[in-house]
Parts: sequence; C-alpha cells; structure tokens
Amino acid sequence: MTHKAIHAFKWSALGEIASRAIGPLVFLVLARLLVPEDFGVVAAATVVISFSQVFSDAGLAKALIQRHDRVEESANVVFWLNLVIGLVIVTFLFFGAHFIADFFHDERIALVVQVLSLQILLAAFSSVHTALLQKDLNFKPLFWVRLVTTTAPGLASIPLAINGMGYWALVFGTLLGQMAQSAALWMFSPWRPHGRLDRNLATELVAFGKWAMLSGLIGWFYGWMDAIVVGHYLGPHDMGIYRTGNTFVTMIFGLIFSPLLPVLYSAFSRVRHDLSKVAESLLLVVKGIAMVAFPISAGLIALRAPIEQFVFRDEWGGIGMVIAILALVQGFSWLVGSNGEAYRGVGKPHIETWAMALSLTAYFIGYVFSVHYGLLVFLLSRLAMVFIGLLGQFVVSKFVFHLRMKDFVLAGHKSIIISFLMLSSIHVFASPSGDNAFNLICAVVVGLFFYAGLIGLVERDYIARLKTILRNDSTMSK
Repeated sequence: MTHKAIHAFKWSALGEIASRAIGPLVFLVLARLLVPEDFGVVAAATVVISFSQVFSDAGLAKALIQRHDRVEESANVVFWLNLVIGLVIVTFLFFGAHFIADFFHDERIALVVQVLSLQILLAAFSSVHTALLQKDLNFKPLFWVRLVTTTAPGLASIPLAINGMGYWALVFGTLLGQMAQSAALWMFSPWRPHGRLDRNLATELVAFGKWAMLSGLIGWFYGWMDAIVVGHYLGPHDMGIYRTGNTFVTMIFGLIFSPLLPVLYSAFSRVRHDLSKVAESLLLVVKGIAMVAFPISAGLIALRAPIEQFVFRDEWGGIGMVIAILALVQGFSWLVGSNGEAYRGVGKPHIETWAMALSLTAYFIGYVFSVHYGLLVFLLSRLAMVFIGLLGQFVVSKFVFHLRMKDFVLAGHKSIIISFLMLSSIHVFASPSGDNAFNLICAVVVGLFFYAGLIGLVERDYIARLKTILRNDSTMSK
C-alpha cells in the first residue's frame, strides 16, 4: 500500500502542478483580452454551478472509493444515480436562472447559468471513472486527464476572446474543458455502465454518500462565508483585497498539498479496519506537512512587502498584511488538513461533517462580530479561531484514533520552532519593509537553506524513513 500511495502521490502532484502552472498563464492572457465585467458575469454563474455540483455527486463517488465489496455493481448504481440527480439539478437551474440573475442584478447571467449547467451532466457522465481510478491509486492516467482538462479551455477561450466573444469565451472554454475531461476518462478507464440496478446497494451508498455531500456543502460555505461577510460589511474594495490575498496564499499551499488528499483517502480506505495503522500513517503525514507548511508561512510573512509592491502594485495597498496573516492561518490549518480524509477513509464521514458544522457556526459568529472593527481585526480573529478549530480536531482525533493533542504537537513543534527562528534571522539580516527587495529575497533564500539544514539534522530519522519508502517505491516501479 505504501508503494502504491507514494507512486500515486507523484502522479497526483504532477497533475496538480500542471494544472496550477497552465491555469494562471491562461488567466493572464485572458485578463489582457477581456474586461473585468466579463469575468464578473461568469464568476456569478460559477458560484451557483459550484454550489449545485455539491449536490450533483451526492457524495456517491466517495462512497464508491471507500467500498471493498461489490465494486462493479456499486459503480453502476453510482453512475445512474449521478445522471438522474444531474438531470434534476440542470432542470432546476434552467428554470431558475432568471431568479439567480435578478439576485445578481444582471440579466446576462441567466443564459450563462443555463449553458454552464451542462457541466453538471458532463461531470456526472464520468465521475465513476475518476472514482475507480482513484480507488485503485491509479493516478497516472488521471495526470493526463488533468493535463487535457487544463489545456483545452485555453485553446478555446483565447481565440474566442481575440475575436470579441467577451464572457462567452470563458463559458465555452469551461465547457470544452469539461467535455475533454469526460472523453479522456472514458478513454483511459475500461469500466462501462450496464442497465441493472440494486436498490439495497443504492440505499447503502446513499447512506454513506449523504455525509460526504453534507461535508462538501459545509465546505462550500466554509470557503465562501468569510469573503461574503467581508464584502457585506466592508465593501467591495476590502473584499477584493481579502479574497485575492486569500487566493494567492491558498494557491501556494494547494499546489503542494492538494495532490496529497485524494491519495490519502484511497490509502486510508485500504487499511480502514486497522485503526492503529491509520493513526500511525496520519501522524507520519502530519509531520511531513508541518515540515513544509511552516517554512512556507514564514517565507510569505517575510516577503509580504515585496509581494505587495511588485506583484500587486499600488492599487493593492494592504494585501501584504492579508497574505502574512493568512499564511499563518494556512500553516496551522494544514496540521489537521488530512484528518478529514482519515475519517472518511475509515468509514466515518459524519464525524468530519459534524466537526466542520460546529466550526462553521463558531466561525460565522466570530466573523460577524469582528468584521465591525475593520479588516485587520477580522484577520486576527480568523487566526485565533483556527486554534479553536485545532482543539476541536484534537478532541475528535482522540475519540476516533486514540491520538492525543500531544501527538500532533510533537509531530509539528520542531518545524514550527525552526521556521520562526528562520523568520527571526531574516528580519535581523534584511529589512522586512521591502525597501531593498533584493536583499530581502536573498535573506529568505539563505533562511530556507538554514531551515533545511537544521530540520534535516533534528528530523534525520523521519527523513531516513521517507527515503527508505521512496527508494523501495523506485525499486518496485522498475
């Protein structure tokens, strides 16, 4: 399992890197060809589509990955259920599109919602193929699917934008990407549906999937609630600074850690009957995440001024502060970032759902209270609430895996201490104001080398263990 998980992570990481490298390049080209209003029309429609996609899968793909018996029959049930649910949602979106447009005060959004709703059917048509490949830890074909899916929208959107198609260039590019994804998955996966359905099996899958769906719904609110609160109380300017800074930080952490999550879920599912092995693997992952996440946080804090000055320029005053605080938020949050995959992997998705729901309630109260005192207080409040969320996750982990808070602290404390020693050394040798950006960047590079050397010394046993796993993986791959 370790060999397959490491091998899968390499291909999952390549897919994530490819998508996050190509996507921003396409975006920059389109940003020069289109106006902000074009992006606004599509973004408003995309919020609705993304909300609908939480329901369209109904958590059934997660249920399929977790299943160990009657996999073929389960896959068939999931395929037809997803198509039926997708048709129902597309029908609602088609007839409700004008109400959505009225909510956003732009009638153009109605037709865009109707056209983009086809994404839901296309995704339902191929979701089982994705789930089966993930279940088998077969991420190599998923890499090629991801590459095709990322490249196709640019190939369509850029020529259409050059020819004056405006926001329709983005719409048709998105649809082409989804069509390319579905076609590639059917080509790479040998699985095909048939007409027989088992009602009892469907009931079992829905019972598991409803918790994954509810978790996804809560995740949607979790991802958007903060920006909505900032926009409502502080206006579009602060919302733009906050959301863009958040996207910038999330993009960096996501590039590194997002490929890990689907691999972890599949790996935990394989050993779900041995909770001690799941717990041991979870701590192994937490230590590795901490070793990477905290130096990134420290580096972003140190570079906040030149990032604001040279990446976003004068119009984005204050975004450096947003990036610095949210870098800390992301660093600490990722300490328990893989816990949800472990809960679902051992067949207890409802635990993550309840944990997220309770956190969401607390966050909402904290957001609404703190936002009245300005963006800085809101950001500091969000950082404080992360520690409250961590305590909640530690309690749940003790209940499920018999892991103590001490276990998580011991897994990450060395990385935290050394990262902030690195940050202190950077501030000693270079001014954090960004007046001499070259010296600051050099200090950060030296600090990272300092961190790598020191962490390599204090975590040499852990690194040796990782090297052994990777060496064995390389040998088995030949």
